[in-house]
Amino acid sequence: MSQDLTELYNQLKASEERYRELVENANSIILRWNQEGIITFFNEYAQKFFGFSAEEIIGQHVVGTIVPEDESTGRDLRPLMEDICRHPENYALNVNENIKKNGERCWISWTNKVLLDDRGKPVGALSIGSDITKQRQLEIELQQAQKMQAIGQLAGGISHDFNNLIHAIIGYAEIIDEISQQTEVTEQARLIVNTATSAANLTHQLMTFARKGNVQLKHCNLLGLVEDTVTILRHTFPRNIRLIHQTRTEHAWFQGDATQIKNALLNLALNARDAMPDGGVFRMDVDEITTEAESSIGEFRMPAGRYLRLRIEDTGQGMTEEVTQHIFEPFFTTKEMTRGAGLGMGLATTYGTMHLHKGAISCISAPGKGTLFELLLPACSAPDSIKPVPPEHKCAPVSMLVVDDEDMVLMYSRQLFSLHGHQVATSNHPLKALEYFREHWRSLDLVILDMLMPDMDGHALFLEMKKIHPEVKAIIASGYSNNQRVSAALDSGIRGYVQKPFTYEVLEAELAKLQNG
Repeated sequence: MSQDLTELYNQLKASEERYRELVENANSIILRWNQEGIITFFNEYAQKFFGFSAEEIIGQHVVGTIVPEDESTGRDLRPLMEDICRHPENYALNVNENIKKNGERCWISWTNKVLLDDRGKPVGALSIGSDITKQRQLEIELQQAQKMQAIGQLAGGISHDFNNLIHAIIGYAEIIDEISQQTEVTEQARLIVNTATSAANLTHQLMTFARKGNVQLKHCNLLGLVEDTVTILRHTFPRNIRLIHQTRTEHAWFQGDATQIKNALLNLALNARDAMPDGGVFRMDVDEITTEAESSIGEFRMPAGRYLRLRIEDTGQGMTEEVTQHIFEPFFTTKEMTRGAGLGMGLATTYGTMHLHKGAISCISAPGKGTLFELLLPACSAPDSIKPVPPEHKCAPVSMLVVDDEDMVLMYSRQLFSLHGHQVATSNHPLKALEYFREHWRSLDLVILDMLMPDMDGHALFLEMKKIHPEVKAIIASGYSNNQRVSAALDSGIRGYVQKPFTYEVLEAELAKLQNG
């Protein structure tokens, strides 16, 4: 009997050792805790992961050691252990935020098995966890990218409709200015034009965010743009902010719109200034990097290749993670409405600008630790030469057909263009316009086409007109900026493009290019 008991004891001991070895060497977090939430077992992997030794953690409450009282999402985790024991069916699989000894936050996916006594009452639980922090971060980035795309589509649609309305407001104000003989009336009309133009600038910013902006692709030198920006900042930054800029590349050429990129740099710089009311350091560093494989930065997809990298850093107040996730959204701002860019469009416009340039922007910030923005732009070779700007010319009167589905636009176009000596016919539907063109193309010098119309867009209408008269001259007018659809129209033979809202002066310049080109 004694021998049998000894053999049974040895078997149990061996089984326990195998179990302990399995638990201690598992690549999972394993802990046991009692019904009060006190930790009674913490395996070796858990100790390494959280940074606590067994002596430090055993006997401590789960909440306040490896589980924070409040999740960064706002969820209260203090009743978590009690809830697991009361409602085990809801926590068989549970994801919550955890915290390491050094304060670092992480996300763990837990499987929880409630332990029962002989009477079936909970006496604690066995919890096994896996680190899903990277997966969680990727999910958050994907959700953020999807949200930004949705906001961009909404912003683009709103801007297009606003541009049509503003276009009509500017047009009618110009008519009043032309026909009125009273100085006071003409002055008021010009104020309307100026105010409407300011509204158009706002919609232009929304268009840029929505990636429907107009990028004038030219060779640009990033080093020159940074130098120009720093020169401006030296006159606008207070003396308690030290400016540093450094370049680690001799050439920094890219294809893009210098004005948009400079505006982006100024937006970032002025935000940094506002984040350092008591002074600090602001620096801009430029270098060049080469990526060997395609990668992604948030919503930005970056093919392999050479990129100019601009790092813009300040030692200011910094931002929380929650604020950082929203900074590129239109109209989001942490500033008082009386300060600076109260409308909150600066970073949203910068975000759209980087998309339009096939680049990327990212942000790292923490409260009290400043902010770092990193911008990437596809690099290109230096230009062979710079073409001279052609001189401006006035245009002669023409006979034109204006096609637009907005009756307000047609009414003011007929009046305003006629006041400048042009013969103007109008049509509010592309099929009606096509019939008119079929009968009158010989007497028409020009067709002005709206891009988006029912049944047939401006490009398709132009192609149908081209079948009737291959030499037809046409200009596209659109509430959207020069996007892919407009570019395709220009490639097919349309002679020019004007973005709504535009003044007569802008149209006259386009007509002059056609007549003198």
